[in-house]
Amino acid sequence: MFNFFRSGQTAKKMLLGAIIVVMAASMLTYLTQTGFTTTTDGDNILAQVGGQQITVVEAQNAINRLIQSQRLPAESADVYLGQLLDEMVQQRAAVDEFSRMGMRVTDEEILGVIMSIFPQYFENGKLTNRQALEQQLSTQGMGLQEFVDAMRENLLLRKVQSVASSNIIISPDEVDRALTQKHQKAKIEYAAFPAAKFRDQVKPSTDALRAIFEKTKAAYTIPEKRSFQLLVVDQAKVEASTIVPEAQIRAAYSGSMDNYRVPERVKARHILLMTQGKPDAEKAPKLAKAQDLLKQLRAGADFAELAKKNSEDPGSAQNGGDLGFLVKGQTAPEFEKVAFSAKPKDISDVVTTEFGYHIIQVTEKEAARIRPFDEVKENIATELKKQTVAEKTQSIADQAHAALEKAPGSIADIAKQFNIELITVTKAAANEAIPTLGVAPEIDAALSVLQPKGISPTLVLPANRIAMAVLNERIPSRPAEFSEVETQVRERQVTEQSQQLASNAAREAFAKIGAGESLEKAAKSMNGDISKPAEFTQNDSVEGLGPAVYVADAFTKPVGSLAGPLNVQGREIIYRVVDRQPVDLKSFAAERDATINDLKQQEIRTQMNLLLDSIVTKAKADGKVKIHTDTLKRLQAQYRAGR
Repeated sequence: MFNFFRSGQTAKKMLLGAIIVVMAASMLTYLTQTGFTTTTDGDNILAQVGGQQITVVEAQNAINRLIQSQRLPAESADVYLGQLLDEMVQQRAAVDEFSRMGMRVTDEEILGVIMSIFPQYFENGKLTNRQALEQQLSTQGMGLQEFVDAMRENLLLRKVQSVASSNIIISPDEVDRALTQKHQKAKIEYAAFPAAKFRDQVKPSTDALRAIFEKTKAAYTIPEKRSFQLLVVDQAKVEASTIVPEAQIRAAYSGSMDNYRVPERVKARHILLMTQGKPDAEKAPKLAKAQDLLKQLRAGADFAELAKKNSEDPGSAQNGGDLGFLVKGQTAPEFEKVAFSAKPKDISDVVTTEFGYHIIQVTEKEAARIRPFDEVKENIATELKKQTVAEKTQSIADQAHAALEKAPGSIADIAKQFNIELITVTKAAANEAIPTLGVAPEIDAALSVLQPKGISPTLVLPANRIAMAVLNERIPSRPAEFSEVETQVRERQVTEQSQQLASNAAREAFAKIGAGESLEKAAKSMNGDISKPAEFTQNDSVEGLGPAVYVADAFTKPVGSLAGPLNVQGREIIYRVVDRQPVDLKSFAAERDATINDLKQQEIRTQMNLLLDSIVTKAKADGKVKIHTDTLKRLQAQYRAGR
């Protein structure tokens, strides 16, 4: 809609977001006569695919876009990064292979799509406002060249999908099966036999457990244990003792005043009657309504109330038409001309744009200016402090590590010298919680390769902490004595035997039902629980059980049939098919076209995934794909540290 640059609800912004997700390589012939090339060193390369590089910056931008669009929680960035890189490698390899096969995306095709998304920046097929377009793309974390590159790959992959879809035929039987699966409902009753209900019947003696241990002792070992000390630099403690002088803040302000320039802007609200996508016959009534609303406003009607009741801009109507502050280049040219020339509180005539008919009121105007020092002082101080604290934390860690390498036996003195935390851990197994730190896989991994008296590199930990470890002693793993693992042996036996008792009870109940006893009576006699969930389809979850796939026989066996026993999430289950309603496919005739499309899309995805996987496999075998694992791990560590 009109406010599509600012509203997450609009079709164009969603289209932009969809295109931005993918990346590739190209040039910018039609948009500009000058381009740019990004160069990186080896430390900034995550992967190489053929002659292309996937850089740290590209991955960071992609992650940031996902976080900003709330499609990825910030705390999951480090975990998702590996998957993202796999997807980027797959897409680059695919583009390389498809290009080698002769598939191309022309600059005219790219230009056409960009013009359809950003018509306000073009005139007669030429880019007329490059600066505004670049500013708009920068809000999505992209440069103009990167956007065009992403578009080229997206369009190329769409061409491949189009070829794939042209060869896919969905038969009437497949449609019938899909509609049946979607709409057919079944009803069951079931008996559950949880192993937990039988635990109190299992009471193995110590002698029995000892005998079992002797037969299976190879399964029980005491893991390797390690004694070590840690120096931990906590950024929060460094921050508490860091003060940024005002002179430094003023110097930063003076040295970067361009960053604090605010362009001319207006705060506006509008009422929109949409004509975009409407037939010409609807335009005259829309214009008449707009003119009537204008008369009401000039007669004293409340602008916000009329906007709420009449405006067809979903991004602003409920806010009384309020669009917030606007800068030049952000709106349609006709709208911008009126908004920036109007006086505050004046109500415009009806303004026509590509979106429809607008009535505009500017409520505030601000001239271009440089934000004064007092207005931005706090933000500058915050950023300077973050930078200072990060540098100071790293510096302390580096100095402490250097001191530790010179005198490994003086770790306590080094902790006092730099006022950092010293943690001593004695005879701890891997993955065991460390005091004040909890489970720290980074430290476990470092200790696993150290020799006694060895010193780890500096390790970035969650919560903005940096640690270094000194291994004092390594105690090798060894076979366990019975007394050390008696509890484990007991728990294993109780678990196994109670599960067996539950299975026996279910089988016996099944036999009783087969002999004519009711499911309810048989279940109660064997200590089972009865449930009668509501009817469900094959795509539903069954109350108390989970996905309907667990009881798939309910859709194939005759009504009255008994099924089981089967283990579902630790419980032995037997169930009876109580009812199943036939599906009248004629009543779902209106869904057939949509179902065909869904089935076709599923098949396209399956074929594309197989194709892309085979392309990557071949590229790896040919040595065309190289993953820089160390760079990936460093980037993941940075995201973990920033949680």
